[in-house]
Amino acid sequence: MSTELSYRAVLRTQHVARSFLSSIVGRLSLATSGLALVLLLERSTGSFAIAGAVTAVLGIASVAATPWRARLIDRRGQAVVLTALSLGHAASLVALGLSSHAGLPILLCLSVLAGASAPPFAATMRVLWSAALPPGGLRTRGLSLDAVAGEVTFAVGPLVTALLAVIVDPLASLLLSAGCAVVGAALFVASPLSRRQRGSRNAEHAERAEHAAPITPSPLRSRGFPPVVFAMLVPGMVLGFMEIAAPALAAVQSDMLLSGVLLAVFAGASGIGGLLYGSMQLRPVRERQMLVLALALLVITAATGLVGGTIAALIGFALSGLCLAPVLIVGYLAADARTAPRVHTEANGWIDTAVNLGAALGAALFGALTSTAAPGHALAISAIIPAVVIAICAPFLLRTAHP
Repeated sequence: MSTELSYRAVLRTQHVARSFLSSIVGRLSLATSGLALVLLLERSTGSFAIAGAVTAVLGIASVAATPWRARLIDRRGQAVVLTALSLGHAASLVALGLSSHAGLPILLCLSVLAGASAPPFAATMRVLWSAALPPGGLRTRGLSLDAVAGEVTFAVGPLVTALLAVIVDPLASLLLSAGCAVVGAALFVASPLSRRQRGSRNAEHAERAEHAAPITPSPLRSRGFPPVVFAMLVPGMVLGFMEIAAPALAAVQSDMLLSGVLLAVFAGASGIGGLLYGSMQLRPVRERQMLVLALALLVITAATGLVGGTIAALIGFALSGLCLAPVLIVGYLAADARTAPRVHTEANGWIDTAVNLGAALGAALFGALTSTAAPGHALAISAIIPAVVIAICAPFLLRTAHP
């Protein structure tokens, strides 16, 4: 079957396209809110420091609350929790927009609420891929489409935000983010696939009625899953490196347009890598694929920094992007295989937490290194830390590896 027909078969699966498209609408909220908030607060306060602090707190709150939100969805079902989260998130964004001239403490409190209530559209959609598609090629293709959608969303979202801020107003960009969260959630939970995800609470009540002990294991207690979570710090770190390395390398070349080109190449190549990976029928086990892809990602990153120059940067960012999405897809597949169905949302939430935490650590590490080293050398040195992470978790991944 050709790649085109394979992906077409995925989208023709009953109710899948409806759920997938509505999740993309919801994810646009997350892809636009950060830049919209920065633009609005910088205009209102005249300070990028305040704008950066508020946006950073929002991101930290979102990462910290990821497992809690996912666990709540696994327990109570998608419809109730996603609806409540989307309304709370949208209200917090609107409040931030209307309070943009307020003091920093108020802005920080509102940003915590906005981050903690951010709906996990990506994690919930990955649960639906697993529910709708059988294990094997179709499910891999579905998760590949999901990864590509994430890349496209976060490439298009900031562009739309910037254009709307220039043409209309930064507040309009933030209101668009709030609207996407509510509309995306409403469409998503109305889909038949999402309505079937009613949570484990009802099942546990039935088990208690039959005098059976309820079994809702934490995904972190599932055999082989913690090493997968630990390993997913690596692609997150590389993502953080690249986000800061692009403007740093562009500054060295005195060409700030280069930063946008590098990140666009990185995101575009990642989307292509996800589609290519989804079209393949690979025999090696997931954990070995994860190790090979992560090591390739680190080697390419280090080589890009050591070689230096614009051409090397363009090639390196492209090759890194080709590896990024496949690593993430393997992580999602491993989460699906290693954990019980009742906790799949939480398991995916832990994967997202590891990637986002890795990105934050990577950005901080690279930024610190650039104070004493050139951007290229900093990029090469940065690869040492994720290499250590891979070395630590490799024995555990190989010990529990299975197809």
